[in-house]
Amino acid sequence: MILLKCSLFCRLTADRALERLDALLPAREPLAALTEWLRQLREDEIDFLEGGSEEVLIEGRVFQRFAARGSAWAASLAAAMRPQLFALGAAPLALAGLAPRALFRADPERPLPSLLGNAIGAAAGDVGADLAAVTAMVARGEERLAGLYASSQAPAMWQLIGGLGPLTRAELARALGVTRRTASQAAMALEKADLATLRPGDHALAPKGAHRGS
Repeated sequence: MILLKCSLFCRLTADRALERLDALLPAREPLAALTEWLRQLREDEIDFLEGGSEEVLIEGRVFQRFAARGSAWAASLAAAMRPQLFALGAAPLALAGLAPRALFRADPERPLPSLLGNAIGAAAGDVGADLAAVTAMVARGEERLAGLYASSQAPAMWQLIGGLGPLTRAELARALGVTRRTASQAAMALEKADLATLRPGDHALAPKGAHRGS
């Protein structure tokens, strides 16, 4: 029952953050929209605020303890669910981590626009690193799997485990809509190409990292 109440509270908190953000979209200036959104969450939605420390009385003695954390995670989730905030091209850009806890402190270390600018920069850097890693992963797979038949499921399987991490052959078969035998054959092709290996224990197919100097 406690977990159910917590789950319901978390969902409602994220929904409130999303509703307030939607009311500000579309927006020409993402930073201005996010600044106004954060102002509303800080002033009108107390669940998002960081409590710092508080005094509690236990058996006649006063103790200091940290107050419950705010719901900055829910704000970050809401922002990531609306990538049209950063529709800089044909496709929107989804950024995670736009609302760190520092934004919801009672006395922020710096003005909100400055803190937001840093958060946006860090999130964009993470996306850039992810895109570079994905590009390198795809290129490595194309190079090492170039000699396979066009009908081979190995390239698609490589993209799955490269993006999602280790998966069992049963999970891969369901994801690709093929038989387990076909999935096993593709897994063997990835092992032969030195792109993947079976993880001890659950025998999930795990991607291998790029070799240094390759």
